[in-house]
Amino acid sequence: MANEKPWFSLGRLRAFWQRTSEGLNAEQLWSQFRRETRTSLDLYSAETGRNLREEWSARKRRRVISAVAGAMYKRLTPVRRLLLLVAVVLLVFPSVQNVPGSGGRISFHSTPSALILLALLVLELADRVGLKRDLEIARDIQRMLLPERPPALPGLDIAFGTKAANTVAGDYYDAFPRPNTDDSRLLLVVADVAGKGIPAGLLMAAVQTGLHTLAADPVPLIELAARLNRSMCERSGGGRHLITAFLAELEIATRSLTWVNAGHNPPILVRSGGALEHLEDGGLPLGAFPASRYESGCTELRPGDALYIYTDGVIEAVDESGAEYGEDRFERQLAALGTTGAAASLSRIFESVDRFAGAAPQYDDITCLVLRVARAGAKFGAKPS
Repeated sequence: MANEKPWFSLGRLRAFWQRTSEGLNAEQLWSQFRRETRTSLDLYSAETGRNLREEWSARKRRRVISAVAGAMYKRLTPVRRLLLLVAVVLLVFPSVQNVPGSGGRISFHSTPSALILLALLVLELADRVGLKRDLEIARDIQRMLLPERPPALPGLDIAFGTKAANTVAGDYYDAFPRPNTDDSRLLLVVADVAGKGIPAGLLMAAVQTGLHTLAADPVPLIELAARLNRSMCERSGGGRHLITAFLAELEIATRSLTWVNAGHNPPILVRSGGALEHLEDGGLPLGAFPASRYESGCTELRPGDALYIYTDGVIEAVDESGAEYGEDRFERQLAALGTTGAAASLSRIFESVDRFAGAAPQYDDITCLVLRVARAGAKFGAKPS
């Protein structure tokens, strides 16, 4: 037909490239390639018990390739190992074909070898697609467990967020009015499950469910932490999977803050005048010992104060040289935020960590909750209906 567009055009090529690259430029793609390569070498290092990144830097390239190939081969099913061996044999070992008048010639079985390798690739990709689908479902379920937005309360500005190292995260954050208190007390929590991926995500779901169930009973925060600890001891595999957590209860009318720090990174309270306080009172991580006892701290939040509760993924983020972001850098970042709103502060913290890490892989989930008290005359939230 005269009006039919050609199958190939510059516009279609641009659209195809846009879909393929998801809008990333060449520098971003190269950075992502380097990050994924390092992550893959770290995974194979754990599989082989060797530091393959260090060996690669030491120019022991053949040993690294051999180790990666061996680890990949071990992970294949018997049928796929057989397919791989047949493909390698056909590709590596030539045959001599006697062609009349030519004196014979060497022929490599490249076509059947390529077809077998393609079949092997299709089988492996099918597994990966299925696994990715399951992980995405798990991620969606996990998102349903986390709060979609912070509560809107007069005089308070709250923001929270996480950047997962894998599809499923092991960090948990929440902020909700405590049941059976006429919404007069706000419960804040940030927790970090040891490990990453699906196992950590499953335990994180148990923390969320346990906390919401136990919080309905109007007991002091210390007792709530002790009960949550006993609940997690039953699910932590005899203390093999610990959970660090920071639990806080804010009296909305008086701005009195009570907290229990269960082995978590001490949150930082930035006073309106710029002074920094670390909230440390508490005890051992959840899931360690059923009989663990906890202490609580108490302070009053004043107009202009800002509370930052975070997981160790923030300060332990590393750059390409292996240097950590660190507590000092984090405190300087918080001091530079000034009176910036909670959501903007959260965004700037994440941007600061991303800039520092560059192309280095993200090894841990990064989570932060920001609570800012309005200065006199300023209003953040509206009274909930």
